Amino acid sequence: MKKYIHLLFLSLIVSSCGSLDELLELKVENSLTESISVSVPQTGATAVAFDLSSTVNLNTGDLAQYKDKISAVQINTLTYKFIDFTGNTAGTIPSGTLKFDDVVVGEMTGFNISAAAAAGTIFEITDVAKLNLIASNFVNNSEVSVKLIGTVLSEAGNMDFKVEVFMNLTATIN
Repeated sequence: MKKYIHLLFLSLIVSSCGSLDELLELKVENSLTESISVSVPQTGATAVAFDLSSTVNLNTGDLAQYKDKISAVQINTLTYKFIDFTGNTAGTIPSGTLKFDDVVVGEMTGFNISAAAAAGTIFEITDVAKLNLIASNFVNNSEVSVKLIGTVLSEAGNMDFKVEVFMNLTATIN
């Protein structure tokens, strides 16, 4: 009878090893906000090119203490919006792209920046494949580069604004 109890106990230990690994995982939720400041001088009748970037780093906020232990990242929410607009309200982005590293998350054509900022329009990225690529970049590099690339047209004067990127994510810590 003692043999059977020992075998039963041993089988419970062996079968629960997978559960033990799960117990040792920690899920940490964190929100990151990054702003890209844009200053556009009066352009005249011809659109001018711009190429701006900023870095979003996982090693900040609640995740800093776990920087070497992050094994997975899930992006729960990714949004961007235009804020703090001043200047020429008729200015536009004739063509523009917002990227996280090489992952295109937004494209703009004939886009009026002032109108989007005044309306408080929030652009949400919901494409799971794109979110997964960005999350993978975070795991592999602990940071991603947010890039705003394109052309801007502001005939009637200067424009200043910010592109604010908000991300809520859950990191798995081992």
